[in-house]
Amino acid sequence: MKERIQSILHAINKGIYEKDTELSMSLLAALAGESVILLGPPGVAKSMVARRIKFAFQDARNFEYLMSRFSTPDEIFGPVSISKLKDADKYERIIEGYLPTADVVFLDEIWKAGPAIQNTLLTVINEKLFRNGDSEIHLPLKLLVAASNELPAQGEGLEALWDRFLIRIECKNIKEEKNFHSMLLDECDDSGVAISPEIKINDSEYRQWNAIINIIVIPKNVLQCISIIRKALGSVVIATTDERHNVYVSDRRRKKIVRLLRASAFAHDREYVSLADLMPIYNCLWQEPEEIEGIQAIVIRALFSEFSNDLV
Repeated sequence: MKERIQSILHAINKGIYEKDTELSMSLLAALAGESVILLGPPGVAKSMVARRIKFAFQDARNFEYLMSRFSTPDEIFGPVSISKLKDADKYERIIEGYLPTADVVFLDEIWKAGPAIQNTLLTVINEKLFRNGDSEIHLPLKLLVAASNELPAQGEGLEALWDRFLIRIECKNIKEEKNFHSMLLDECDDSGVAISPEIKINDSEYRQWNAIINIIVIPKNVLQCISIIRKALGSVVIATTDERHNVYVSDRRRKKIVRLLRASAFAHDREYVSLADLMPIYNCLWQEPEEIEGIQAIVIRALFSEFSNDLV
């Protein structure tokens, strides 16, 4: 499994530079059935991350949409069927080709969507369900990637949707000069992504893997480490300031983080979660970008606390 996942990541990384974290965390989120939000300015390959993840899955369908304050539910979830409404007096959407039939979804400028779209997304992300007329549909959705160049505005009721995105990653421009030059000269696009059919993930495997992920063991030392991190989040140091934040993390989010850890262990061919699986979870804990460095330090200290205690 580890070699297979690494082969997939190697293939989807082709022609993308300094997006290893975004791609690996998005693939991990897909294995766990979770969602990702990418924060960053335009032109830093946020949409390409979602497009590349699609190639990891066999016959996967994707859906992309750029939100605006004029976007309607019809544009995201499908138009209402006029014939059903006229002939059967039934309010039902034509969902084929829209979000409810997609395996991988990318929604850009997520905070510009109206309340009708955002409220539906709460159920879509959390429960993989969509109500179409009088029937409830279980969605094939494996990963929803949202993007924005800003945090959700406070006081506009966006807290619940923000909390649904388990993984939060800051996307930035390329830093290394060598990678920058390679990006300028590289003509690779999505058509250049080649993944052998035998290593692509099919739907049957995906269902089986989800059942296995659910029973991955969480050892006591990992639970203790999670508790140390939990307590430390009450006083997160903000870099280059004397300020400290009490970072709120909901119980629902903590439970989902544990499932993410199980998915990480599964992807590394283990039947139990190890402390190493905890390293990336700082991407799940911050509320504001200035907290990232402080939370990363908290996670690192917690990981080494077990070893330091042995030395005392």
